[in-house]
Formats: sequence, C-alpha cells, structure tokens
Amino acid sequence: MRKEPSTSTLVPARDVRIRILGAFAIWSDGAFTHLPAPAQRLAALLAMRGEPTARGIAAGTLWPEVNHDHALANLRTALWRLRRASPGLVHLTQAHLHLDALAAVDLHRSRSLAERILRGELPTREAHGSAVDLSADLLPDLDDEWLVFERERFRDLRIHALERLSEQLSAIGEHADAVQCGLLAVEGEPLRESAHRALMRAYIAEENRASALQQFQVLERRLDSELQVGPSIATMELALELRTACEARALGEGRAP
Repeated sequence: MRKEPSTSTLVPARDVRIRILGAFAIWSDGAFTHLPAPAQRLAALLAMRGEPTARGIAAGTLWPEVNHDHALANLRTALWRLRRASPGLVHLTQAHLHLDALAAVDLHRSRSLAERILRGELPTREAHGSAVDLSADLLPDLDDEWLVFERERFRDLRIHALERLSEQLSAIGEHADAVQCGLLAVEGEPLRESAHRALMRAYIAEENRASALQQFQVLERRLDSELQVGPSIATMELALELRTACEARALGEGRAP
C-alpha cells in the first residue's frame, strides 16, 4: 500500500493559491502545480468546503459509484499525489482532512466580495474592476453531482452581486464598468429578467437608449423562443418608460418617433 508522505519529510509551500472558478488550477510559491484529475477533484472539494471533511465523506462524495473500501483506496491515492505535489497543503487527523488555513481560494474571495456588495459595504474605490472576480462559475467543465448545488448557489449570489454592482457603478458615473457587470450577469443567466433589466438601466444611465431597447428585444425573443412566455410586468414597464423617453426625444428633435 502506498504510504501518505509525511509533512516532516517534504518542505511545505509558503504560498498556495487554488482556482476553482472557471478552470481548476493550483500554484505553489508562484509555480503552476500539475495534478492528475483525481487529485484535482480532491483539492477542489476541500477548497469548496473550506472546513475539515471526514475521510469517509470525501471518499463517498468523490467516488459514489464504487463501494466504500474502493472509494477510500481512491482517496488515499489522490491524497498521496496531492500532498506530494503541494506539501503542507492538506492537513490530516485520524478521521478528517482539510486544507491549510493559509491557502488562498478564489471562491472564498469572490463570495466575500459578493456578500459585501449586497450588504452595501463595498467602498467606491474598490467597485472599479471588481466584476472580474464575479465573472466565472464554480468548475463549469465538471459534471460531478456534488458540484451542482454549490455551483447554482454561487451563481445566484454572484449574479445578484453583479446586478447591484452595475447600479452602484452607474451611480458614480463608471458607465463602461456598469455595462460590463450587466453583460456578465446576462451571460451567467440568459433568461434572468433582472439581469437584463440591470443591463438596460446601465445603458440608459450612459444615455445609450438604442442599446437598452435592443437588449429588451433580445430578452423578449429569448423568452418567447425558449419558454413561450413574455417579459414580466417590471420588465415591460421599464421598456415602456424607455420607449416613451425615446419618442419624446424624437418629437423634441422634430423627428417622427
């Protein structure tokens, strides 16, 4: 049986960063660390949970299709490879394993950012450029069942935050960033009306009414094509206000609406 490496025989990395938003990646002391797929999945699970995880729970979560003993054997192999590639990253007890507390995980940073935005605690100086940390889903290329709920939960959080951030950026005149937040929200949930409304309002704030109307038409077509429904009252009211403003402006310029 392969023995797990002792942390006393391997030099721990001083700086470990783990990316689980978008494609998986791990860096140790600034160098990219190659891991086989099972070790990647184990690192991702521990990074996502952010707390001590029972060995049996980790094994059953990652390898639900095999019997318990086989799953535990798979876990030992993945753990051996992970600890060898990034010494000091995973700490063990008799029954649990967890990531080193100093390992930086992008999910935790992005979740904290989203929560600060929604609580209205993000300083104006930090709003500019924040959207990049809310632009990706949790490991979108993996279809493991254990990821489904957490992926949907984080997506809902980040899109709510993008919608709010778009409003905040428009209010301080950062129109280009506000539009980008709206676009990211729509990209994340193409049928989410509140995301489309956020983008429409961002266009309106920069006096780009044509783009706002075009966005409404995109939503209208998409809802009809995919769900066979029309826009909600809130969306229709925003579109009506926009059309009224466009008609009033056209009349004021002596043009037909």
